[in-house]
Amino acid sequence: MKSALIRTLAEESIAQFNPDDSHLAAVKENIKWYSSINMMYGALPAEPLPPLPPTAIGPIDPRAAEAEDKRRQLAAGPAEAVATEPETLPSLQALLDENRYAPFDVARNVANQVRAIVAITGYLPEASSLKRSYIASLNAIQKTSIPCKEQIVVSFHNPVLQEELRREGLISYAQQQYYSPDEELHIAGRISDALSFIKAVDERLHDAIQSMLGAIVCVRREGSSGTVSSMVGLIWLNPNPSWTMLDFAENIVHEYIHNTIFLADLVEKIFITPHWYAPDDGLVVSAIKKYPRGVNIAFHSLYVAIGLAIFMANAKQLGRAEQLTSGLRETMLGLKEKSERFLSGFGHQLLERVDVYAPAHA
Repeated sequence: MKSALIRTLAEESIAQFNPDDSHLAAVKENIKWYSSINMMYGALPAEPLPPLPPTAIGPIDPRAAEAEDKRRQLAAGPAEAVATEPETLPSLQALLDENRYAPFDVARNVANQVRAIVAITGYLPEASSLKRSYIASLNAIQKTSIPCKEQIVVSFHNPVLQEELRREGLISYAQQQYYSPDEELHIAGRISDALSFIKAVDERLHDAIQSMLGAIVCVRREGSSGTVSSMVGLIWLNPNPSWTMLDFAENIVHEYIHNTIFLADLVEKIFITPHWYAPDDGLVVSAIKKYPRGVNIAFHSLYVAIGLAIFMANAKQLGRAEQLTSGLRETMLGLKEKSERFLSGFGHQLLERVDVYAPAHA
């Protein structure tokens, strides 16, 4: 069944859309910029790459940056236990109540979907086919083949998607990618249960996830789950056999949050450097992985930790919610220090909106 909420919000966004608005031109430019620096194999390549801003210096090879990130992780070693801040949880909930946390602002995300569709295709979508138009638009600029149905597609054996994941360097021919039939049945069932659980906790969030994601690809690879700035609309899972339904739910919400940030960056520009750009003087400790990473990734980690803490608290999983507060303060302080050099004005606003440690928000 289609979400009445998403359709209503889409109708409102479409009705309010002004095709003559000069802001649309800025969205188009943002999409060209985002695509040229984050989608190496997309349909809008720029040769040479757009120059980095004067405040950004250092290597811009994404493969080299990935290797350097792994080196930093190994050098950091296992993350040390950091004290939790359970007293922060009410302030995080207030972000949601006051509509200051963008990934759970469903109306804003739907409006961003509409703007992306119009900027890419030149046409306003029909409210009844918002998701189909959105995923089709992403596929056009990314040169991807993300499937799209009313409900998220759970994919195990899509050879085209597998090849696109290899193209992006996310899996390799040397890896064993597939699960056994019994494993597939178990994983698909847990994903279905997890989506039902998310809906029981927050129906608006569930509907937003269904609207934003075309597919969940289940594949064996390094790491448990993920998404990437060049394949927006898709997430992958590599569940550990010990994962509970709650683990599946957390990972889905986690990767959905990344997708909302990619979309906001696509249409409004949060970052002024490529997603993977991480020079030594632009590192911030990640709120999730607890080792120094590039500003863009650290920003994502802050937003993910906040969103998961809110979701887990509302799901009555207070222990996990408290764990997720442990890295927030250090990451927030690091990002505020680097924001002038690495975030756009809009990105700085997003950071300020969730700064629960600032006097006005504390």
